[in-house]
Amino acid sequence: MIIVYIGDVYEYLAKLACAADPAASIITAKNINNLTAGTYYTSLAELGGLDNLGIVLRTADKIVYAPPDEKWSDSFFGNSKMKIWTEDYLKIFQWRIPIENFTEISNPENKKNMLALADVRKSKSTQLWSVGCSITHGIGVQPAQRYGQLLANELELPVSFLTRSGSSIIWAADQILRSDIQPGDIIVWGLTSTPRLPYFNNTLRHLNARIFIEEPALFDKLSIDVLDHNDTLYRSVISVNQVINFCEKINAKLIIASVLDNILIEYIKDFINLIMLYNLWGRDPNRLFDDIGDDNLHPGVNTHKFYASEILKKIKENNI
Repeated sequence: MIIVYIGDVYEYLAKLACAADPAASIITAKNINNLTAGTYYTSLAELGGLDNLGIVLRTADKIVYAPPDEKWSDSFFGNSKMKIWTEDYLKIFQWRIPIENFTEISNPENKKNMLALADVRKSKSTQLWSVGCSITHGIGVQPAQRYGQLLANELELPVSFLTRSGSSIIWAADQILRSDIQPGDIIVWGLTSTPRLPYFNNTLRHLNARIFIEEPALFDKLSIDVLDHNDTLYRSVISVNQVINFCEKINAKLIIASVLDNILIEYIKDFINLIMLYNLWGRDPNRLFDDIGDDNLHPGVNTHKFYASEILKKIKENNI
């Protein structure tokens, strides 16, 4: 095993290495390619350059980081390039070899927000997953009246809701792919409109045309044109196909019910468990659904009953 103590040019480093192994010796630019098992000590200054530092770190089986107690030998107004570059390399090599006295793998503060799941698994046995935007979430009706809950009641299954108001196809797909979905589970995905995007800036925002209208300041950060861009359509199409592939691989039963989309559905027309529930009534904003919920915007109780009934028919037709 090759153990390397790395720090500054001061004598403390040699004493530290020799205290651990009296046979410890220095590494310089002259002997970096001839290291055998043993204990060594060195610094960037003695190695003569970053390339040589990389050679030593790739050769080592274990690193002990030993910076000086006070200032570095090249410290200038409190800044040391030797310290900066040594620690920069150690940040990379800590993923490859053990490094004592160096813990720079940070836990990003925004990781929790980035990876938050809307719900968790509710049963050790088969269950239902209801996925989608505000319609599937049940905005405008009571939780017990949303179609996902009505389906769960009919199927006598526990249900988890991977739903968020204003959310996108891309977000919903990610929620499915990272949730604890098991073989035999039933996923009912209420497909929303395509011109939507997840947008993260310390907190997750769900971008759609309505958000831009309600928050004009967004125009200073993003162009609303991004919602209708072909790239957004592309990301949405591959997201749905990733979920289809995932469910087929793990033998989960996926039903895609379009509740707000008439664009992306054309790209998955051959998917057997596909059902169209959008634009079955009028085209005017106040006639999009059979009835309107108590927010005067989203589908009401009768529409949710209709959704549940039609999806249940599809489940029975395809022996899901």
